[in-house]
Amino acid sequence: MADALEDVEMPCRTTFFDDPMFGGPKATVTSIQPDGTVTTDGKAINPSPVALFEPVASVMIEDTRTGTIHEARTEGIIGNGFHRIPRGIMASVPVEGWGLYRTPTGLMLRDPLGGVWAKGAVELEPAWLSEATSHGWVTVFYGPRLGIRVPPGRHPSSYTLSERISEFRQGRSMGLCAAANVRWHPIAPEETMNWVLLPAGIFGQPLPLAYVPQFSFTRLGGPEAFGFVPAPDRFADVPIAVGLAADVTLTDVDLFQPHLDEGLDFVGGYRPTRDPLYRDWHAAAHSNGRILVITGHQDLPAGPAHRHDDPRDLMERVHRVVKESFVAIVPVSKTHRFGKPSVQSEHA
Repeated sequence: MADALEDVEMPCRTTFFDDPMFGGPKATVTSIQPDGTVTTDGKAINPSPVALFEPVASVMIEDTRTGTIHEARTEGIIGNGFHRIPRGIMASVPVEGWGLYRTPTGLMLRDPLGGVWAKGAVELEPAWLSEATSHGWVTVFYGPRLGIRVPPGRHPSSYTLSERISEFRQGRSMGLCAAANVRWHPIAPEETMNWVLLPAGIFGQPLPLAYVPQFSFTRLGGPEAFGFVPAPDRFADVPIAVGLAADVTLTDVDLFQPHLDEGLDFVGGYRPTRDPLYRDWHAAAHSNGRILVITGHQDLPAGPAHRHDDPRDLMERVHRVVKESFVAIVPVSKTHRFGKPSVQSEHA
């Protein structure tokens, strides 16, 4: 379930409000019937831009108080400002602080704290980009049944428009569709969102290293609030972080505030599922009982994507990024955030 919830890569589609999915073509909507039928006045209008994100897997949960079933991510995004769009209602309501960003491969949806909810690879047509930039916002739909993904075993050409519209309406009637007007950003954010884990020995110090996006600390007063200092010339002079610990499991690296209650303690986390070196990093973190955390705004040029770069150029870029970052040593918790003993304490 955690893998599904944290998988932000998903099918994405861009269109306009004159799309047949919403009752078009190119007409002003005058009314929407209870069965979802849209009535229009037939006049051509300048259509508003729309982006749809459909998660690959649904995560269904039961409310034990009422016995009702919900989709976890739909409820999560509604709890963070989006609005449920049931069948028969197609209102677009603004949501504060959210942003839809253009990326080199498509689109990315971020919440007010900088967290990424969805990333989709899609070719952006000039007409769509023009309208998005002109309006300054895009209506974003999010949910597991938006008529984007092709059902298993079906060829894309066989999944007809009427079937897609039917799925979209069913998803809305089941309460699985959320939407909001989101601020459009035609340029990708300058700050990084990528974690990087590096082995012990980097920069001549003995601890495994985690490079963490600085936006994880921004809402909490910045890294200085936890005792981080500007990266020194000598990493022997790095202080211990204040009020911060690392929960290092076989699947996750989480930074949290151990003095706060569960649910309020989370600072930032990373799931290195595709990192073949993570098992060694995990072992070194528990063996040392501490990790070196560097946090900054820029991408750290490290990892598989950079392994074929010229080593001298690569290290020069790494040092340049680190020089503009903050650093501290973070203790590794002996118990996990949810009370389970860590591997080391179990062995002990």
